[in-house]
Amino acid sequence: MAHPGPISEVAIFPIASITTIEQSGTKPGEAWAFSEEAIRNAPGSQEIFWSRWVENKDMVQLIIHWDSYDHHMRYRKSPDFPGLLEKLTSVVNGTPVMYHVHFTPHPPDAAFNAPVLELFTTYFPASISEEEQARWYHNFKNFMEQMIVDAEGLVAEAHGWVLEEVEHGKDNAKCKAFLCGIGWESIDKHMWHRGTDSFKSSIGLIREGSLSVEMHHVVFRGGQS
Repeated sequence: MAHPGPISEVAIFPIASITTIEQSGTKPGEAWAFSEEAIRNAPGSQEIFWSRWVENKDMVQLIIHWDSYDHHMRYRKSPDFPGLLEKLTSVVNGTPVMYHVHFTPHPPDAAFNAPVLELFTTYFPASISEEEQARWYHNFKNFMEQMIVDAEGLVAEAHGWVLEEVEHGKDNAKCKAFLCGIGWESIDKHMWHRGTDSFKSSIGLIREGSLSVEMHHVVFRGGQS
């Protein structure tokens, strides 16, 4: 199936907080810096953002914008990719997760460059129909429109359906997923909004028809290649 237009690679790497990828002059720091540079120089790479999760410092979020899905796939088959994989493998201490999203809008820089980014993933049965997806997306749009009006400190948002089926839950069942990134002025402002009547009365729109919702925060480093 063709996937035209710009796309974002979303990856989650388990990297222990004691692994010093942030520190230059260390082996993990050099491996991570090599990886960043290799991705920035890859044909079709637009931007790269990364951060440890605020709630779990052993998890690293990486999002790379590409000119197209084909650009990313061609890079994975290029002679440069094994060197990148070797460096990443040297700092990762578990199984990574990777998938693709067509963000609306693209690029989602207004949200990604906010002081903090909420990332929430909504999971659905793999058997969800296109009609059910459309109905849920209508509810999501209503939810976001209300939040944009009511939420103090909301900077911007971007969202999209995940192209691939993803594994989720204790049994690693195959699921359909939807990813949304909401930029906030601070975590405190996000958490304050979660306690409002407006949020409590509208969050059911997101939960309806879904299996579960996972949320965490990141403070992205990176930007234009």
